[in-house]
Amino acid sequence: MKETIKYFYNVYPDKIFDIDNGYYFFLNDYKYYFLKYNRDIRSLDFLVKVSNDLYNKGVLVDTFIFSKDKSYYVNVDDDVFVMLRVNSIEDDSYSLKDIVYFNNLLISNNSVKFDNNWAILWEKKIDDFEVSVSEINNEYPLLQESFSYYLGLAENAIAYFKDTINDEDMSNVKVNLNHRRIDVNARSGNINNPLTFTFDYEVRDIAEYIKSKFFYGVIDFDEVDDLFISNSFSRASLRILFSRLLYPSYYFDEVKNILIFDEGDDGLKKYVNKCESYEDFLIDIYNLINKRVSIPPIEWLLNNNN
Repeated sequence: MKETIKYFYNVYPDKIFDIDNGYYFFLNDYKYYFLKYNRDIRSLDFLVKVSNDLYNKGVLVDTFIFSKDKSYYVNVDDDVFVMLRVNSIEDDSYSLKDIVYFNNLLISNNSVKFDNNWAILWEKKIDDFEVSVSEINNEYPLLQESFSYYLGLAENAIAYFKDTINDEDMSNVKVNLNHRRIDVNARSGNINNPLTFTFDYEVRDIAEYIKSKFFYGVIDFDEVDDLFISNSFSRASLRILFSRLLYPSYYFDEVKNILIFDEGDDGLKKYVNKCESYEDFLIDIYNLINKRVSIPPIEWLLNNNN
């Protein structure tokens, strides 16, 4: 791969190092990544613009590097690769407050026209999983035993999201910079990587981060309450946040690993073993939200808690 990098970029690193989705090397006091690009190639120009806009504002996100042919991507065999220069210290950790600050660095002016129907995306995903799980025999007993519960939880999240879209004034919902997936272990290395960027409802990163804090056993309800106090979230945004907390993305991420990569279903244990405490967690978050604004309840959750 060293020769490939030399050929496309006219750079001559002494050593390159393998990572899961590509390579990295050091040159002239900078770290560079040469990574497979797995997104729609039509979105690359947009990601380049976003990263350049942020960098020009003094935000030290990773930036894309031109090839010798003045292209932001190159074709290597059957794969597309991009090169990124790292401009920050990758080990810096991020808090919930830091993530919200980062999200608000770029805010869309077209939130009314913004079309990201989570319900459609979620419905397609669970339909696909439902078919796949129905086709397995006696493999993955924990997956088969737990799937119907998480399917029901997902259906609740979808219904709650749809009701929000129908009931609320969505023009009050902010759309800003988010990430495709984020968790409690967020570091500047993944926060600042533009290959993870996406524009979405302002609560996307917040919900995923809070969920992961719960499962890592470090949830801080004072931190969450401070978030609600410090930010002027609309009622619609808070309902969307709750729908995303309901949706078991953590479970389906693991199901994907099981079905696609044949990893076994032991990874589900940490989620399945905490399903009751997660219900309690959802009620606690619901109560925190309702200190600020009234949102519709999930009746079965409240009934289970009585």
